[in-house]
Amino acid sequence: MAENITYIWLAVGVLFLLLEALGANGIGFFFAGLGALTVGTLINLGHVAPDAYVLQSIVFFATTALWTAVLWAPLKNHRKKSSNYNNIIGDTAYVGSGGISKKEGGEVTWSGTIMKSKLAEHAGVDALAAGTEVTITAISGATLTVKPKL
Repeated sequence: MAENITYIWLAVGVLFLLLEALGANGIGFFFAGLGALTVGTLINLGHVAPDAYVLQSIVFFATTALWTAVLWAPLKNHRKKSSNYNNIIGDTAYVGSGGISKKEGGEVTWSGTIMKSKLAEHAGVDALAAGTEVTITAISGATLTVKPKL
């Protein structure tokens, strides 16, 4: 029975991690998965008795809280850093088929994606023809600010 309960905890941990990976609604599937994996490991190592179900539950909730306390801030900061798209500033794009003007804006193709764009105030020109190579100088929402590539 000791091996069975170990496998149950490990399976529950993997299930929670899969739910998190698949984007299931809920808060903390990742942390609960780590907590369940921790309990399974502790049982396997002999630190928690296989028939001490109340203790296993306490350890599960405690380790879930511990994993949350340790990983919440770093993961939250990682998400903020990876979602601002500022890494494309300085990249090259190409003006779309309709051209681009300061007055109306336009579209550019960047990395195979067509995106809304506008000319930078300091671009030095009022319009650019289709196919012109441009440099991305800023991003605001889904709109790229560009200037002619030097």
